[in-house]
Amino acid sequence: MKKVLLLLIIYVISGVRVLAAVDTLSFENGVKMVYRSIPSTGIVSVHVWMKTGSVNENPENNGISHFLEHMVFKGTASYAPGAIDEVVESAGGSMNAATSKDYTFYHITLPVYNAETAFKVLSEMLFDAKFIPEEIEKEKPIVVQEIKRKFDKPTYDMWTYLYEALFRSSPYEMEVIGSEETVNSFSRDTLVDYYGRYYHPQNMTLVVAGDIDRSTAESLGRKYFSKMKDGRGKRYEGNALKTYTENYRKDFYRQVVQETGVIAFPAAALNEKDIFAYEVLGEILSGGEYSVLSTIIKNELRLASSVNAGYLGMKHGGSFIFTYTCPVGNSGKVKDAILKVAASIDKFVDQKSLEKCENRLKSQIAFQRERASSEARDIGYSYTLDIPGYYHNFLNKMSGMKTEEITSLAADIFSRPYIDLRTLPEESGKKED
Repeated sequence: MKKVLLLLIIYVISGVRVLAAVDTLSFENGVKMVYRSIPSTGIVSVHVWMKTGSVNENPENNGISHFLEHMVFKGTASYAPGAIDEVVESAGGSMNAATSKDYTFYHITLPVYNAETAFKVLSEMLFDAKFIPEEIEKEKPIVVQEIKRKFDKPTYDMWTYLYEALFRSSPYEMEVIGSEETVNSFSRDTLVDYYGRYYHPQNMTLVVAGDIDRSTAESLGRKYFSKMKDGRGKRYEGNALKTYTENYRKDFYRQVVQETGVIAFPAAALNEKDIFAYEVLGEILSGGEYSVLSTIIKNELRLASSVNAGYLGMKHGGSFIFTYTCPVGNSGKVKDAILKVAASIDKFVDQKSLEKCENRLKSQIAFQRERASSEARDIGYSYTLDIPGYYHNFLNKMSGMKTEEITSLAADIFSRPYIDLRTLPEESGKKED
């Protein structure tokens, strides 16, 4: 299970890890800028994170956040369709974008002497996209093909249903990519309306990390990101998590040779109070070959070929999830073994194991934060989801956490009703019939 982003930079100076400082400032139009100096690299990474994703959609326009992410590359006030990639590559840079349920972000990394190119290109995309009708129609079949490819994955239905079950009657139950029907329905007016509502300065976090001095970064930020827009930035607010009164199971039958399963417990939305304990709990359970789950279920009992656990955190809801892959016929035994471990977590958490876990996480962070692009991404994630303390306080929290913090959190989560989903071979379903 992919862990929550580790949002921290650790420098090793004379054997002592030091948390690098960041500067934050706000422009008059509402844009928040976060600056982080990484000297002697010759590189700068410029990110813009938008507080919008599929959480701001409805069944009629589902997928518009992702489609719009495609369209801002297809023509702006200064750049013709197809020109943006060429401009960035000519400046020695690379760029990309991604859409999630809670956010959309764009980033360019290039040599610092071409830093202005990154600011100008991103500004044009996010303030002055043209939404040329011909380009909209050309992009639709491309996105539709992307939608169709997802059905090739045998566990697609299981994972889609998991979000529907966890977040029923909220925008989180919808897929980020949308459907063929919704994508083909998008008009220019629909895209422009969404762009105006949600690509608003008040929803933007501009992150600049790398070998660029603060005054230059601020000057370029103000030059290209001080544009005004009417109204106020829109954002979904509400509790998206569905609670259950009893355990729930559903099986999916596909052409597979192994069984795959998910066990999901409702958990808190992203917040600075619990997130560190969630991270440590996930590391204790499945952080490496000698973690609790691997040792017991994979190596001792030999029930599964893989077993993992981790926190799925979002702005308005969350879940603690176990995943596994096992030989045919073992899924029930694996589930029982996972639940047994979860019910007795206090047996596996002592101060020694906790310190080992903390040290592993610190080491991971030290290697992960070597690049300006990684640092900018982690800052953007933390600030966009309104948990800046996750970025700033991770190192301190990983030094001296108490065992009671982990065991009490686990006892609370694992006492709740859970969702049990499995992808099984088609032959299994025929036998049951």
